[in-house]
Amino acid sequence: MSHSCSVGVPFLYENRGLVLDMILRSLLGVAQPKTINWESVARLIPGVTAKQCAKRFEEMRNNGTMPHICDENKCEGSPSKSLATYIKSTLLDHEDDEKSRLSVVQNCISTSGRSAVSSGRNCALKENGSTDKDEDKLDESQGPNMVIHVCDESKNLKRDFVCPRNLLVSEMKYFAEYLSVDAQRWQEVDISVHCDVHIFAWLMSYVKRKLKHQGQTEQPELEPSNVISILISSEFLKMDSLVEECMQYCHKNMSAIVATPCNMNCINGTLASRIVDLFSHNEADEVKDRKDKFKSKIFCKKIERLFDPDYKDPDSPASADTLYRCSMCKKLLTKETEKMIPCAPVKINIDLRGNIIYLHIRDKSWDVHDYLNSLYEDLKSWQDVYWRLWGTINWLLCTRCKKVFQCTELSHCQYHPEQVVYPLINNQLTTPGIGYYPCCKQKVLRFDPLQTNTGCKVRDHVVKLPSQLQNGKITSVSVNQVYCDVLQHKDVVCVPFSKTEER
Repeated sequence: MSHSCSVGVPFLYENRGLVLDMILRSLLGVAQPKTINWESVARLIPGVTAKQCAKRFEEMRNNGTMPHICDENKCEGSPSKSLATYIKSTLLDHEDDEKSRLSVVQNCISTSGRSAVSSGRNCALKENGSTDKDEDKLDESQGPNMVIHVCDESKNLKRDFVCPRNLLVSEMKYFAEYLSVDAQRWQEVDISVHCDVHIFAWLMSYVKRKLKHQGQTEQPELEPSNVISILISSEFLKMDSLVEECMQYCHKNMSAIVATPCNMNCINGTLASRIVDLFSHNEADEVKDRKDKFKSKIFCKKIERLFDPDYKDPDSPASADTLYRCSMCKKLLTKETEKMIPCAPVKINIDLRGNIIYLHIRDKSWDVHDYLNSLYEDLKSWQDVYWRLWGTINWLLCTRCKKVFQCTELSHCQYHPEQVVYPLINNQLTTPGIGYYPCCKQKVLRFDPLQTNTGCKVRDHVVKLPSQLQNGKITSVSVNQVYCDVLQHKDVVCVPFSKTEER
C-alpha cells in the first residue's frame, strides 16, 4: 500500500476551501453521502468540520459543477483520480481498493514571505529523483525515513530531503497530524512541500542539528536577510523553539532586519505582539527604521497595551483603560489620577476628616479614538503619540509644591519670584489676613483652606527619587524609571503651560 501526501506550507489558511473542493470533487462520482466517513474527510483539512464537508458535498451535487483545480494537460497526474482511489479505500466506510494516493494542495510560502496559491501541480519527484548525498544514511532509531519533495516554483527548482519520521514530527509538529497513521504506512508516505528551497534547507539543517553522525556540530545561523521568512515558516510548521529564537533575534537586530528588502507586512498579529512585548519603549525608540517598515507597528501595539486592563506593562505603572476628560477642568484623567489632580475650585469638597476631595465630571462628548487620531494629526508619528499618551496617564509628586502632577506637566510648577507681603494689623486701609505678591499684585489669603497653587511664573517640578530601604525593600522603584523616561523624552512628552491652567 503506497500513500503520497502533498502538503503545502502556508502561513495562513486562505486555501482551505480550495483543498476541500478538490477532495469532494473526487467523491462525486464514486460515493453516496451515506457511505462517506465525513470525520475522516474533515481530518484531512485542519479547521474544517465533518458537517461543513457534508454540506459542501450536497451543494456540489445539486449544482452539478466543480471549480477547476488542475489542468490535466499540465499536471503530471490527475489529482482527482488519485483522490478517488484514496477515498474508496480510506474515507468510505468499506474498503474497495488497497492502493491509494492522497494529494493535499495548500498555499505556499515564497522567498519574500508572501502567500502564493499553489498551481496544483504534482511536485512529488520520482524514486530516482536527486537527493542530498549526506542524507542517505540517517539514524534508524528515529523511525523510518521520510522523503520530503520541495518544489520552489518561483525559482523553478526541485530538491529532495530525507528526515527520520520521529525527528520530523518532534521538530515540525505541523506534520504530526499527517504522519500519525498506521505504522505500516509510514515507510511509503511522501511529502511534497511548496516553498523556497534555501529556506527549507535551512529548516532541515536546524531539525538535524542534534544528529552527530551527520557531521553537524552547530545549528545554522540566523541572518537579517532570512530571519523573517524562517520565522513565518517555523511558526506555521509549529517549530516552537525556533520561533522563540527568531523573535529573540528580531529583538536584538531589528534595525539590521528592516534595512534588508524583507516584507515585514507578512508577520501576523500574534507574532507581531510577541515581538513587540520583547521591546521596552526605550529600546523601540532606538530602532532605526528609515522606511518605517515596523517601528510604527511597535508603538501602535504598545498603545494597545496601555489600554489593556489585564496587561502588566513594565514600562508604564499606570493604565489608560479608564482614561476620560473632565468637562469642568478639561484635564485628561484616569480612575487613579482623578483623586489627586485638582479640578476647578467650585468642584472641591471637604470630607469628614478635613481632607480636600476633588470631584471631576466625565465629559460624555469626548471620545478616546478621536483623541488619538487628533494626536497623530498633530504629532505626525505613532511613536510620539505613544509618549504623549504615556505621559498623560503617569504621574509624579513634586517636593517643591507638594502636588501630584501628570508627566506631561513636568514644567508647570507655578511660583512667584517675590515673597508675599502682608499688611500690618493696625493698617486700617487693608483687610487683615489678605496679602499680595509684589511681582504680579495677586492677592492671597494668609490661611488658604483650599491650598490652591498659584504663581505668575512656571518652572520644572522637583521630584525626589526614593532610594531608602523600607522593610528590606527599595520603595517606589518605578518612580526612578518614570522620571528618567520623562527627562529623556521631555520634548515630546511635555506640553507647554497655558494660562487657563492657573487656578
